[in-house]
Amino acid sequence: MKQKRFLRSRSAVSSRVEGRRMKAVGFGISCLSILFLAAGVASGSIQHIYLLHTNDIHGALLPGTAFWLNRDFPPPLSNAPGALTVIRELRDEAKEKGYGFLLLDAGDVFKGTPLGDFTKGQVVVDYFNRAGYDAIGVGNYDFALGRQVLEQLVDSSDMPWLCANIQVPGSDTTPGFLRPHLLLERGGLRIGVFGLITSYNNEMIEDSVAGDLEVKPEKTIAQEQIAELRQQGADIIVGLTHIGHKYEKRLAEDVAGFDVIVGGRSHTVVNPPFETPRNHTIVCQAASRLTAVGFLDLSVSLETRRIVGYEGRLINLLGEEIPKDLDYLAYLDSLRTIAEAGFDEVIGTSVRKLVRVDLKESPVGNFVTDAMREYTNADVAVHNSTGIRKDVPEGGLTYRDAYEIDAFGNTLVTGEYTGRQVREMLEISVNGRYSIFQVSGLRMTYSRKRPFGSRVLSVTVGDKPLEPDRTYRVVTNSYLGGGSGQYGVFRDGKDVEDSYVPLRDAIVDYIRRHSPVDARVEGRIVEVDN
Repeated sequence: MKQKRFLRSRSAVSSRVEGRRMKAVGFGISCLSILFLAAGVASGSIQHIYLLHTNDIHGALLPGTAFWLNRDFPPPLSNAPGALTVIRELRDEAKEKGYGFLLLDAGDVFKGTPLGDFTKGQVVVDYFNRAGYDAIGVGNYDFALGRQVLEQLVDSSDMPWLCANIQVPGSDTTPGFLRPHLLLERGGLRIGVFGLITSYNNEMIEDSVAGDLEVKPEKTIAQEQIAELRQQGADIIVGLTHIGHKYEKRLAEDVAGFDVIVGGRSHTVVNPPFETPRNHTIVCQAASRLTAVGFLDLSVSLETRRIVGYEGRLINLLGEEIPKDLDYLAYLDSLRTIAEAGFDEVIGTSVRKLVRVDLKESPVGNFVTDAMREYTNADVAVHNSTGIRKDVPEGGLTYRDAYEIDAFGNTLVTGEYTGRQVREMLEISVNGRYSIFQVSGLRMTYSRKRPFGSRVLSVTVGDKPLEPDRTYRVVTNSYLGGGSGQYGVFRDGKDVEDSYVPLRDAIVDYIRRHSPVDARVEGRIVEVDN
């Protein structure tokens, strides 16, 4: 019988091992023994590597709640103070057993919370240093406050930041503050780790932020990195990727040579790890916002230097199960007091909960774009759906709500655009590549059955049809207004100007003017196929 590469058993033989782990670790992660009976591998010739991983922390170090488990009564999370407990105890266990240990993060580390923004990411780097991470991958939102801020984060880190496909134009070298890969020895095995970011990154960050950098295709660079690391003697190769789970799976099947991919960007709960059918790559991702730590136990033959089995799962950082590092928690609370001063002052109310929807008109989308249009006295407002990060709750509204709705800290950008350019914006909105744009000041109908570039059927601004040659004043956010990639039309208007007024300030102003807020779906965006 042909031996399969990965053999996994849930034998009762594992109960003694599991009991020991629960006693030593104290938060109930089970470790299921891997039996090698079919392979005939002696236990003495097997080495284990504990690989722990996180991704898309977005500054969420402070304890939160697991709202996805119970929206009405969400259980508490321990976040970073609990993650430190998990990491330390598993590192101690690996040391006691003579196992290798590796700790990685796949990027988007700080943007999205008051604490992360207030410290410009330094508080997350402090967490990485305390936890003893071996390497950090770069995410697109790590550029959100500019390349200089990212370079400062790298300089203050005790570990390298990896990304092989961010390169200096006209060369095959990464910029000086990044490294393409890392070769480590753990448990007598040589582990090569290299980083990748989505090649769509050129469309996701402003040119002024990225500077003189370009992003090369993931597949080509992955092939080069795997070949180079194998030549340097790597036994195990780990891809630290920020490209999204479905693309990670595709990359793992298109490029042979990955043993493990630790992914990010899509915030996907991958539990247990996914094993690709052709190349048998183990693909991992641990949700987001430090709600879980990914745990992968690799069993490696010391004779063949190949993975012969594995077990993996997500360790949910539930506050009632995982003890917090109380000294570290007190430190975070002291920073929060400064960063969040005045955040919980009630500034108005909402009649009902206003929900987000990515692929059609939403109540919260109408609320946000109405606030933008009113603040700037524009004819039209446009905002990408995925940039709205929180529903508006029913009842009292605070500055914290406004902050969390616009967690990325966008500013208001205005410009003069022809009717043709406005239509082009709307065509981008419904091209199916990303989520649609939320709008204010206009109504549109469209059909997804029509070819790209001609899906928009009708547009009215105010109560009049859109006129191709007429000039309209449009307000958008600084992400779209940067005009990178397919969003170039936003850059090509006349008198395009960043007001540097935070979008959240316009939201706060709108709440105060219109409380109680009562936004509804009004038929601004209608798909005729439905």
